[in-house]
Amino acid sequence: MSNDFGGRGSRTPTASSSMGSGVAIFVTAVALVLGFLILRKVNDSTPAAVSPGGTEQTDGTTGTGDTSVTVPLDTGPTTTAALVQVFTGTNVQVANSSVQNGVAKMMTTALLGAGFTTTEATNGTADPKLTTSKVIYNADDPTAKPVADTLAAILGGIAVEPMSIPLPVQSGSWAAGSGVILLLGNDLAGRTLEQIQGVTDTGTTQPPAG
Repeated sequence: MSNDFGGRGSRTPTASSSMGSGVAIFVTAVALVLGFLILRKVNDSTPAAVSPGGTEQTDGTTGTGDTSVTVPLDTGPTTTAALVQVFTGTNVQVANSSVQNGVAKMMTTALLGAGFTTTEATNGTADPKLTTSKVIYNADDPTAKPVADTLAAILGGIAVEPMSIPLPVQSGSWAAGSGVILLLGNDLAGRTLEQIQGVTDTGTTQPPAG
C-alpha cells in the first residue's frame, strides 16, 4: 500500500530559495547604481569640446580647435589726446568789441606775456557790441588755425571760426603778419588771464584809463 498522497515528484518552495532571489535583486540594483556613478564621474572629467572659429571666451581666451591662446580684451582708448598748443606762426590781433574802453591793449599785453606774438590792438565794428568773445582766423593761412585754437583754449574754450574779408574790425582786413583776431566781448573785457582761467589773480583787474 502506498502512502505517497500524490507522488514523490511534487515539492513545495522553501524559504532559502526566496531569500536567494532577494539577494540577487539587491546586488543587481547596487551594481547599476555604482555603474551610473562611475560613468557620470568619467563624463565630468572629460574636457568640453571647443568649437573652431576663434570665439572669444569669457576669460579673455580665443579657442581654436582643442587649443586656446590668451589675448588681451580690447577695452578701447583710455586717454584723450591733449591739444597741442601753438603760440607762434602768425600774429594775434585783439579787437575791442565790448562796451569798455582800453581793454584791447590790456589783453594784447597779457597775450604777449603768455607767449603769443601780437600786433597792434584795434577796435571792432560789431553793432551792438559782442556779449561773448570769439576768435576768428584766416582759413587761407595754414599757420592760423593752430594758433586760433590755442588762443581760444587759453581763454576758457571760446568759439573759433574762419572768416573772410570784410572783417568786423576798423581796417576790415587782416593786419600785416596776422591771421588771427580776438573779438573781445563784454564777457572777457577787463579781465586778466588768471581771472579767466580761474587762477588766483595777482595783476590788475581794471583796464587802463582812456
